[in-house]
Amino acid sequence: MSLAKKIREERKEAGLTLDELADKAGLSKTYLWELERDEDGVKRPSAEVVLRIADALSLTIADLMGLPTVKVQKESVNLPKSLIEFRDQQLTMGNKLSDKDLRELAGMSFRGGQPRTAEDWFAVYLAFARSSRKGK
Repeated sequence: MSLAKKIREERKEAGLTLDELADKAGLSKTYLWELERDEDGVKRPSAEVVLRIADALSLTIADLMGLPTVKVQKESVNLPKSLIEFRDQQLTMGNKLSDKDLRELAGMSFRGGQPRTAEDWFAVYLAFARSSRKGK
């Protein structure tokens, strides 16, 4: 499904008018209208614009773009060395990660791989924490 169709479909499913979504996303109504009608994919919105639309619709970018999402394994997992380094960095900054957060992070994979550095885990953690807050 094209991004144009997905935006329009998700907006309607959320019960939002074009004006309301534009306001929530901080975009002009005209630009949003153009994106919704861009069936040929000529327009190339920036990642920031796609994120703003996704946030306004309470979706992830992956959901909005029709991309595969992160899979979380259900079984127990070992913490990779880079995740342990990230956990320790967070602890020194006064942010103790819960066991649940660590298990969920350790169970995530992206196209079969995991972040390789503490910095990469930090980026994943921020996205994870942000999406977790949306459901509350």
